[in-house]
Amino acid sequence: MEWCEKIYGEWRSAEGLRRLERTAAVFILLLLAVIGIKDGYAGFPVMEGEYSADPEAGAAGSALSGDRTALPDMIPAAVPGADGILSSVMGNVFESIPGELPVEPEKDVTAEAGTAEVLTEALIPEEQNPSVPEMSLPETAVPVLPEEGTAPDVPAEGLPAEDLPSESIPEESVPENSPENINGFLVDTEGMICGIADTGVISEGYLVLPAEGCSGIRTSAFADVPELITEIYIPGNITRIEEGAFACLRSLEWLEAEGSDTCFTEDGVLFSENGTCILGFPSARTGSYKVPDRVTRFAADVFAGAQIETLDAVGCSLTDTGNLPSSIRLLQSGDLAG
Repeated sequence: MEWCEKIYGEWRSAEGLRRLERTAAVFILLLLAVIGIKDGYAGFPVMEGEYSADPEAGAAGSALSGDRTALPDMIPAAVPGADGILSSVMGNVFESIPGELPVEPEKDVTAEAGTAEVLTEALIPEEQNPSVPEMSLPETAVPVLPEEGTAPDVPAEGLPAEDLPSESIPEESVPENSPENINGFLVDTEGMICGIADTGVISEGYLVLPAEGCSGIRTSAFADVPELITEIYIPGNITRIEEGAFACLRSLEWLEAEGSDTCFTEDGVLFSENGTCILGFPSARTGSYKVPDRVTRFAADVFAGAQIETLDAVGCSLTDTGNLPSSIRLLQSGDLAG
């Protein structure tokens, strides 16, 4: 009984050793096959039979795709020390290996390179990728600090006027001698009427000058409305009337003054200098006009545009006829003597 147990134990030891050898052989073979397929293994002997024409597969790939029955015979040459048992075991193992190993298709190196470039560009951050154009900020987004001693620029739009600093809103510049509108009349800083701001002050040709806020009339003050005025009323507060104040009023028929020490009216004609000077004459009057004997001179432009035909100054001692138009005939004492 002991002898049987001894023989059985030796048999189990031998069987375990054979299994270990078969396992080691399979591991070595698989390792050599992997190395041969990837890099090509020149240590395998060339076998007769069909083989793969792919040079990249290596000698091992050619052997595996050829006659598999010869593979156990080449094992001792490739793996020194292997015995016949290993060869028979390897023959059974390779029964399960297919006759043709799949050949990996050739890779398109150009396509892979292009794909790699695309992936590289996609993975590079935007600020490092040269293919992505840099975004430039608009000029208005860069604040410009004003120089020292200068006022900050005020934007044309974007903020309501009430939100802007009061210092940045320029006040409307007004000329020093700009006339003021008083009851529809333009009056300068010296209180002289120099124009009409509102033609509404003329009612059916009749113009009444303001009784306050002014003291005189400038030359050609009503030149902007020469055809609208037919009659003018001058209140007593107006004491200074420049020569030519009523020039070019072709529709003017009558002048009426309240009367003062400096000027007054007679028969629609304005006199000054105690009645010795004709200061204003209605341009629309026609025919002949008898000049008072006290008159010694005519103011400049007093008859400019006048439609009268004859001035009878026979009883006058005229010293200055002004710029009397040539279209008006002047009768003097010398003309009667001739």
